[in-house]
Amino acid sequence: GWWGFVGRTVAVLVICACVGVLCAAVCERRVDPMRRDKFVLQQDKRFRDGNAGACAVVCHVDGSNLTTAWAGDCRAILGKSTFLTPLTGSMKADELTEDHQIATNPKEKERLIREHPGEMDVIYRSRVKGRLEPTRAFGDGKYKSNKFFNLFPRLVQRYRETGWTAPYVTAEPETSERTLNKSHKFLVLACDGLFEDLTSAQVVDGVQEFLNASPDAKQGHNAATWLTKKALAAAAVSSGLGGETPGLLDYFVRLPQGRNRRRLHDDITIQVVFFDHEGTFPPQDPSLEAIKEPEILWRYRRAMAASAKRGGGSEAVSITIPQSKL
Repeated sequence: GWWGFVGRTVAVLVICACVGVLCAAVCERRVDPMRRDKFVLQQDKRFRDGNAGACAVVCHVDGSNLTTAWAGDCRAILGKSTFLTPLTGSMKADELTEDHQIATNPKEKERLIREHPGEMDVIYRSRVKGRLEPTRAFGDGKYKSNKFFNLFPRLVQRYRETGWTAPYVTAEPETSERTLNKSHKFLVLACDGLFEDLTSAQVVDGVQEFLNASPDAKQGHNAATWLTKKALAAAAVSSGLGGETPGLLDYFVRLPQGRNRRRLHDDITIQVVFFDHEGTFPPQDPSLEAIKEPEILWRYRRAMAASAKRGGGSEAVSITIPQSKL
């Protein structure tokens, strides 16, 4: 009868509900907790962005006092004249920073060993856990917290035996101070890409070379772009491509971002500041005298934007720059 039908229906629904609960419980137990955490963390943009890394350097000038703070392997260098400068034409490179790298900074090596005793691979191949070169940086979340580290299942598997006891890397900066005088002519701030194939002394010589160059040679350049060209030429030599090869800068700029470009050179960011001790520099109006991007770069950027609008990729872009612009 009617009640029998209702009873059977209720029984079926109850059984289905029980089976569903049971299956959910079994599935929950079988789901890898790491993958579950990864799914949750990936919903939060802060966790995704926090695994990118960056180094930084900043200088503050207050009268004759120069204070520098840095984290990572960016550098700040003063170009300083000496009593030999009038005879040799060269200046001394006064390094305001010390790279936060294991291979060149014994203090950072000692810090890591002290903070992670017994962890045999905390330093491997002169890198943090055999992977990261700078020991101080912004971001690089997986080297600061296991919540970030767990976003990488392969790394979790790889370091399962030796362990991963973050934090290894810190964003706490170091600082230095100098008292400026008339012997200090300019200040160079740059990321590590400039110093892959150039020493600090060569960078100071490069700025001096720019200052002494003819107006025709300087055309289309400022001190920073002049140094960029020297860095790319040095990278070409070290990679076996040759130094002052015609069209070299064009070749480097047109390389699509990726491993092939990274094998040849790192990214390069440079700022050069000149000190006007005598008050002889012409007044600068930022609205009129803003430093412009080198022609080769803005033409490339414009070509990339046009290609993107047409639906093309970076490899489809090809531009020709007159040799006089290189």
